[in-house]
Amino acid sequence: MATSLPPGKKRKINPDVYLSGGDIQHLEAQLIESATANTSLNSLVDLIDLLNTLEDPHDTSKAIYALYRVFVVIISTGKFAPSGGEDAKIVRTWIWDQLNSYVEFLTGLLKDEEEFLRVSSVPSP
Repeated sequence: MATSLPPGKKRKINPDVYLSGGDIQHLEAQLIESATANTSLNSLVDLIDLLNTLEDPHDTSKAIYALYRVFVVIISTGKFAPSGGEDAKIVRTWIWDQLNSYVEFLTGLLKDEEEFLRVSSVPSP
């Protein structure tokens, strides 16, 4: 299916800039507001890109939970509901792609050696 939308643009972000002002929380608040007001969710890409570039486990954890809360709001506001026209379908597909990126990151944590990011199901002796 051909689309008239331009190809996605990859933006490079500097994680130090985001973390200096607590921008994980700022992006989360902006996204939650956008989801409830039914406006642009484009900064979802920024938060996912930031998650993929973070090196500190604590910052990674903050971004993981911020994205979790954002996706809960997106799902609870019906953004995945099969309604609307062709434009709504394109938006749903884009949101699914972002959710898949998030899930891929989370599944990658299962293989991660960083102990802070792993949860063991077996209690330590």
